[in-house]
Amino acid sequence: MIILAQQTKRDVLNGFEMSNAAPRAPNTASASTDSAAVELLTRVASMYYLGDMTQETIAASLGLSRPKVGRLLTQAKEAGIVEISVNLHPSLAVPVETEMTARFGLARTILIVDQGDEDNIRAQAGRAAVDLLDRSMRDGTIVTIGMGRNARAVGVAAGIAADGLSPRKATIISAMGGAALIGEGLNSNDIASRLGQAFGSSAQGIYAPAYAASEEIRDAYLSSEDVRDTIERARKSDIAIVGIGDANNDSLVVKLGLITVAEMGRMRADGAVGDILGSFFNRDGAPIASWIEDRVVGLTGARDLRKIPTVIAVAPEPSKAEAILGALNSGIVHTLITSLSAARRVIELAGTAT
Repeated sequence: MIILAQQTKRDVLNGFEMSNAAPRAPNTASASTDSAAVELLTRVASMYYLGDMTQETIAASLGLSRPKVGRLLTQAKEAGIVEISVNLHPSLAVPVETEMTARFGLARTILIVDQGDEDNIRAQAGRAAVDLLDRSMRDGTIVTIGMGRNARAVGVAAGIAADGLSPRKATIISAMGGAALIGEGLNSNDIASRLGQAFGSSAQGIYAPAYAASEEIRDAYLSSEDVRDTIERARKSDIAIVGIGDANNDSLVVKLGLITVAEMGRMRADGAVGDILGSFFNRDGAPIASWIEDRVVGLTGARDLRKIPTVIAVAPEPSKAEAILGALNSGIVHTLITSLSAARRVIELAGTAT
């Protein structure tokens, strides 16, 4: 499937979103040139992908060289004007989705196509999550969202799809605090804000660290009325969107300094394979390391997520198969968005290969 997507002039010129860039003074002299460039990229892409015209025919029609047309088509893809997606054939997806759903008691399993690049596969999973949210959210719906790369992918996908999303009077709430070292929109507050903007909904953040240095310091943060009230509202969510972390030394929480290498090693020695919102579990889904969970400023998987009607886990990376297995065995997850190869690996680890 090929989609021609609307993009801003800045997106076309930069090739990616620069939401944190310093504002630049408008340049009226270049505005018409920018518009002409966008129009040409869109026209060439439409002729090639929708009109089924050859590059030679397009070149002759527009008075361009064939290499120029080729370069414009490449720029159109890089700028996001053209989005090419490959969908899983039901003969591949349905048997695996059916087994995953039945084996782990899920409401649904959503499979996406495998890709070699993890950023690309996260982006695809993010689009699937936004599509599901668009079909599930109503006026009055409360959604809470976690932090990390897969949660960020959901926010980015929502921003890209914003023009096609109907506004609704919903509320998006951070599931946990953030981290001072986090950049690139990985904080739950940033993701909630982006989702709120995309869906025309309000957003609320938890302005505290994701992990406190100790349970006592966590309690000090919870003594703040704003923090405490936001977490209480998040507990009343209808939908939670979370990632699944692994228990490796190169995991995001270790890279960000939220958990030390020594602490991660200690949990691994106790059997930890992954976590959801700081709640670590072993391969059978049993909780591990309550001493880490007791430092979380926000919702926890073991206590809070179980009370939320719909928990959507986004974890497409095959390298996280063991963590996904533990998360599914924990009973916290209702809907899983993952890749075909990750799902097959989870089934294999669970004891039956498909």
